[in-house]
Amino acid sequence: MKAKVGDRLVVQGAHVSDHVREGVVLEVHGADGAAPYLVRWGDTGHESVVFPGPDTHVVPGDTEATG
Repeated sequence: MKAKVGDRLVVQGAHVSDHVREGVVLEVHGADGAAPYLVRWGDTGHESVVFPGPDTHVVPGDTEATG
């Protein structure tokens, strides 16, 4: 997975009742766009360092997320 500042991480829930979570990439700490990423989460405004799992995808910052 590769991302850049301004892209969004979209985390799909692991269960049917889980909600989709989106955050904006503020910093990229890995080489060549790799994780970890500093992300500001849209639902809480909280910032955290993220190592995305298999339920996560990147949406380029200039497009709309779908979920």
